[in-house]
Amino acid sequence: MITKEEFEKAVECCTGFTVSCENCPLSEKDFKCGVYLAEYLKENEPAPAATGTSSEVVSKDTGSILHLDDSTKAAICQAYKTADEACEDIIDIYEVMSEQEHRAFDIGEAYGKICSTRDKLEKLTGGDGK
Repeated sequence: MITKEEFEKAVECCTGFTVSCENCPLSEKDFKCGVYLAEYLKENEPAPAATGTSSEVVSKDTGSILHLDDSTKAAICQAYKTADEACEDIIDIYEVMSEQEHRAFDIGEAYGKICSTRDKLEKLTGGDGK
């Protein structure tokens, strides 16, 4: 599960003018961001559709009222829809793959995580290995 702050930052990264995963808090997680966004929305009940007129949602965790403008609601709804569609597409493709393709896919996922970790470590060390 991700925090509200991670969710909001991820939505901002995914839906901003220039989409960038560089500062996304989900880029360091094990799964693709769509998995975390969908899980967060399912657990925390997504905001009403952007076509609604209300700008208030009661938080399940605190009982307080969160003020969301229509553009924020639209961004959340769009991020959820995109994440849900991506998950469905990946599952559909994965289900019809052969055993060899499953292994290649899994190796690609592991390779991506290794490269991502190496890049993050290089940033921590200043890129010179020290």
